[in-house]
Amino acid sequence: MLLTSLHLAAGRPLPEIYTTAFDLAQPSGGKVTVVAVNKIIGVSGLPPATVDKIMNMVFAPTRSRITKSECSVALALVAMAQKNMDLTIENLKAHRHDLPVPSLPGLESIDFGSSRENSGVFSNSTVPKHHPVNVGSSMSDPWRNSTYRGNGYPPPPSFIASPHIPTSESTVTIDSKLLRQEIQHWFLNLDTIRMAFAPKREGMFLFKHVNYIVESKSRHTTVLRRYSDFWWLLETLSKRFPFRILPNLPPKRLGVGDEVFLERRLRGLTRFMNALMRHPVLKNDPLVISFLTEPLEFAIWRKDVTISTDDEFASQLPLSEDLSKHIPPNFDLQLEDIKKRLPASIEYVRSMVHVMDRIQKRTEATAADYMRYSLALHALADCERQCHLTECFNCGQLSQGYNKIGSHMNKTSNILEDQAKVLQRGMIEDLKRHRDLQVSLIELLQRCERAREATMIETLQKRIAGNETKLKSLEASVAAAIASSGDEEPGDSRALDASMEKIKTNIATDQAELEIQRQRLILRQYTLWMEVTYFHKNQVLIASLYQNFVQQQLRTSHGLYDNWKALSPIVHDLPMEVNGFE
Repeated sequence: MLLTSLHLAAGRPLPEIYTTAFDLAQPSGGKVTVVAVNKIIGVSGLPPATVDKIMNMVFAPTRSRITKSECSVALALVAMAQKNMDLTIENLKAHRHDLPVPSLPGLESIDFGSSRENSGVFSNSTVPKHHPVNVGSSMSDPWRNSTYRGNGYPPPPSFIASPHIPTSESTVTIDSKLLRQEIQHWFLNLDTIRMAFAPKREGMFLFKHVNYIVESKSRHTTVLRRYSDFWWLLETLSKRFPFRILPNLPPKRLGVGDEVFLERRLRGLTRFMNALMRHPVLKNDPLVISFLTEPLEFAIWRKDVTISTDDEFASQLPLSEDLSKHIPPNFDLQLEDIKKRLPASIEYVRSMVHVMDRIQKRTEATAADYMRYSLALHALADCERQCHLTECFNCGQLSQGYNKIGSHMNKTSNILEDQAKVLQRGMIEDLKRHRDLQVSLIELLQRCERAREATMIETLQKRIAGNETKLKSLEASVAAAIASSGDEEPGDSRALDASMEKIKTNIATDQAELEIQRQRLILRQYTLWMEVTYFHKNQVLIASLYQNFVQQQLRTSHGLYDNWKALSPIVHDLPMEVNGFE
């Protein structure tokens, strides 16, 4: 009978070794693999038959991952077996409020295979009170309009985020060769963001929230952030950079949520932050830099600074007259082609993510099956060690062979579990990253389409034409009145002059606004071109994705080949003569 529904130490904390063992086994989504639990039980010194009995009591044959509660049941049975207690449900229930402590020598030295990128929960003591902000000199970023002010806010970074936009006061000339060189540098020296759960959750009951530890590799900073901080960051960036490729956040949920949801959210937030770090403009925005470096609680820090939500175009006008020449003449056709292909591409990548996730789960399940087979084989070796015929040596040789075969089966299990872990944090996350980028691009195109529909250019043109018609009519009326009255000034000339001046003022105002609208349209098209270029450059990461995948498959195949090749002479040396078993 399985003991998966048995809850231990209800209302009481588990012994420390129970929690330590579970955390060392690299939990994902609140669960660890059966293979990892077998490694933990393996250092207990229990005989294979006992280990096999414990595994069968706790884990169903179809399970490849188990919860912390199930792992605790297994460790409690291990402790009972070490104390020579009967392994029964009744005995375990009797000690559920006074759990025995298992002896697990060498627990911390167990090799659980490749660790996940987001593994490890930092303690609060590792979060420094102050973080250095290395932002360089005072060179300004021509793509940024920063009016941020406040206590401790860092100055703008020194490096140019993306190809320069010439203004009317600029003497910089853009040539295609320089532009390609600058674009090529976009993916160099990228910062890598690691994230993990903070040890404790804050709040009360349904309103408890999770804190996330955000670590910047390049800046050597570690900060604590809440999900609401990420949400506010994206909302602010969407106002400041409405025509940029903005990554999406994982969904909200009231309350804390289950472990699987939290694990998925953690991975989604990690992809969000690393997407910001890959973007040539967003990664250098002062707000993003402060998000990664400001040691204060972010909600408190936001109250002490003034943050502009004006879009980035506000400080870029007037533009150079030849800026539009740098936009490809067939750019609109390129956009139409992208719009046609992108929805189908997103669906294909989503399907690939789903299939690869199934492959990963099957690989994990296969690893668990090899482990179970190994346990049964070791237990069989102990059972068959003594033959009923005292003069029979072949049965003893078979028993030794069982142990050797079982060891190789266990090694196969470890190789496959490592492959499953690498698939999870590598191929699957990389595919999700590409899917997220595609979704962000199609959302950008939709925002640009809405902005195009909301433009005031046609309205302004019609209004200017109407006012010009009115002005000509008034000028004709004044000329006719003067002609009819001779040299004398008409009595209503002052009223007509005032109306004409008002119309001229309106025309001048509308013409200035029309010019701004046209320049913003050019700047939006230029920015969109740069974003499409950035998206296109990201295709190089697809090649890297499959190169890493193939290399991992080769390592797994070589490991399996070497393992089976080493086992081949062992199985060929097993006794095969019928006469030897008389």
